[in-house]
Amino acid sequence: MRVGREWQRYSGDAWRVLARELRERFVRLHLGKGRGWVLELGPGPGRFTPTILSSKGTVVAVDFSLPMLRALDRRKSLRRGRARLRSVRAAGEHLPFRDGAFRATVALGNLLGFSASDGARLLAEIARVTKPGGLLILDVASPVGAATDFLELTAKHRDLLRVLRRPGYYFLTEVVRDADRTHQPYAPKRWGNWEFDFYTPAGADQVLRSAGFRRVDRMAIAPIGAYRDRLTRSARRDPRAWKTLRAFEEHVGRRSGTLETGHGFVVAAVRLPLRGQRRSRA
Repeated sequence: MRVGREWQRYSGDAWRVLARELRERFVRLHLGKGRGWVLELGPGPGRFTPTILSSKGTVVAVDFSLPMLRALDRRKSLRRGRARLRSVRAAGEHLPFRDGAFRATVALGNLLGFSASDGARLLAEIARVTKPGGLLILDVASPVGAATDFLELTAKHRDLLRVLRRPGYYFLTEVVRDADRTHQPYAPKRWGNWEFDFYTPAGADQVLRSAGFRRVDRMAIAPIGAYRDRLTRSARRDPRAWKTLRAFEEHVGRRSGTLETGHGFVVAAVRLPLRGQRRSRA
């Protein structure tokens, strides 16, 4: 069941498809083509694995969930690139690879947020296994985007008034408080079925710098279309309209004022040279 829910995150509704396609295009833009090893951290059932395999590198898919890895291995669309795909069961905070093993790391699915108090350790491990000059593509959950998502979900289930009457009980006041990193505690009897951290763009930059990365690009995911079912459904019916909407989303999504309004945001960052190591002139 959990595998099915994870697959549905980026399929079905038109805005979910838009959110997936924008992530895929961002990965293709920055990952490019080239040999070498690429780490996909948290692939789930393999929603973005074909896109990463299209870079022509050898992909190592690491997930802690055995059902997710089994679902990944069963994906028919991966048969063509199967010779360049390895699956490994491990935790992102304890990766079983040598230092600098990968030319790039792709971590979609808001792994940084789900790591919560272990977020710094997760980024430190990613930095360790990504070679200097290598690329990191990271998915980040913003507090405003998460609150919007939650409020829309409660509206669909007719719980919106109940939630707005007691925002503190459902952690809305905690999620959107004035901070670059906000924390949702684990409290299953209330709203928090898991511990989670949300980052503003400035907060994400800060933790990336601390781990040894320099941001080179970032983009909000569907700041126009996310949670606007009518817009995305209408555009989805016409390929030309869909292409135009996607282009608008990518343009608007790079404006600083929209980075928190969409379905989270994606960041591309470069691993800085190790301390004490000279920067190459090449």
